[in-house]
Amino acid sequence: MKKIIATLKSLHILVLVCWLSNASAQKIDVKEKAKNAATNRADRKVDNSIDKGLDKIEEGIGGLFKKKNKSKKENNKEKSDEESKGKNGKKNDGDAGNQSQPSFASYNKFDFIPGDKILAFDDFMQDAPGDLPAKWNSTGAAEIATINGSAFNWVQLSGGDAYFNPQYITKMPDNCTVDFDMIINYSKVEYAYYQLRFGIEIISSAAAKAQTENANVSANTGICFNIHPYPDQEIYAISYVKGETQLETKAQFAALSNPKPIHVSIMRQQQRIKIYFNDKKVYDLPQGLPAAPNYYLRFSALIDNRNDDKNTAKMYVSNLRYAAGKPDMRNKLLTEGKLVTRGILFDPGSAIVKPESAGVLKEIAAILNDNKELRVKIVGHTDSDGDNTKNQQLSEARAMAIKSILVEQYNVNEDYMTAEGKGETQPVDANTTAAGKANNRRVELIKL
Repeated sequence: MKKIIATLKSLHILVLVCWLSNASAQKIDVKEKAKNAATNRADRKVDNSIDKGLDKIEEGIGGLFKKKNKSKKENNKEKSDEESKGKNGKKNDGDAGNQSQPSFASYNKFDFIPGDKILAFDDFMQDAPGDLPAKWNSTGAAEIATINGSAFNWVQLSGGDAYFNPQYITKMPDNCTVDFDMIINYSKVEYAYYQLRFGIEIISSAAAKAQTENANVSANTGICFNIHPYPDQEIYAISYVKGETQLETKAQFAALSNPKPIHVSIMRQQQRIKIYFNDKKVYDLPQGLPAAPNYYLRFSALIDNRNDDKNTAKMYVSNLRYAAGKPDMRNKLLTEGKLVTRGILFDPGSAIVKPESAGVLKEIAAILNDNKELRVKIVGHTDSDGDNTKNQQLSEARAMAIKSILVEQYNVNEDYMTAEGKGETQPVDANTTAAGKANNRRVELIKL
């Protein structure tokens, strides 16, 4: 054993001597080592800068494009962080403008597609807070209000028995759409079922006066959607001809009990009426709107203040969009070679697609998936508000966001789509009116 240990020690010493001899025979270039170390360090800094740049790009287009090779834990954390943020990328704080949006996936049955041409658009930015909207008539208390976190103004509707008419929605075409954001705010102070009601009405006479609590006076034909937010969150539909009820039915919508913005979408196709609250189709009435020569839109409020001296019950409306036409997107793209839509919506200055765009996106995806060899170019356009360069970048980011959703959500072949932005360079309407700007904010699909 002692001989074995001695032999091992001798071998160890021999190896060490050989290694030292070899090291001394080679000259170590200290300068070269330092240079390589500096280069490696610089490369690491460049890599870090690139990663940060990619992070900024991802953030700018709403996190739609994720870098690869992230761990499952990291992806779950990102998902959790996104779900906890509101539409402005801020933590929810209870303000209406910062409320988190409904999940895009929840709109899988949403089939609302707005009309081709916008006839009117109103975000009330042209009106001063506290004033009656310039283009509205009212028999009650209507005034412009601001809401914390919101990028636009709202018209606040309240009153004991009041009616509110936007004067630009008159003589509605047989095929048209109206959609808007709505907030209903009220205190649950012993309100009885009949003491609080808001209405969305399509009526045959714009000059109807507040004679009764219902719109179905003898001079009128039309349909009312009466909203009772408390206590049962019920929505009544009443269709009538010259004051006589033809149809009456009710539905429920639980979100009325939570004062967050609700997106309301109404589609008229001659006598057929559809109305959606967020992703839910509340009514689809094939004979809901009786035949009449003209129709107008108005809102109503019935508030009994006996149990609420502060009159806290109010309805707020903004982003009111009125459009004409019955879109035929399949024919436009396949036959005419160009599809133009204003139904893909974004927050101001953002490339995050709003979930109420789902009806349009589903139809586009169906066309592309049914015609798998069809190649298209997605082109984003903006209005002229803001900086030219930023509008160009925004239009590009929006086009890319749409392409990404079509690929990731609807399984459209990515190789058959390209995306680009034109910014504000190709207007199709005047940028001097709200409706003109809304027409210029569009997305085009061009057949290649």
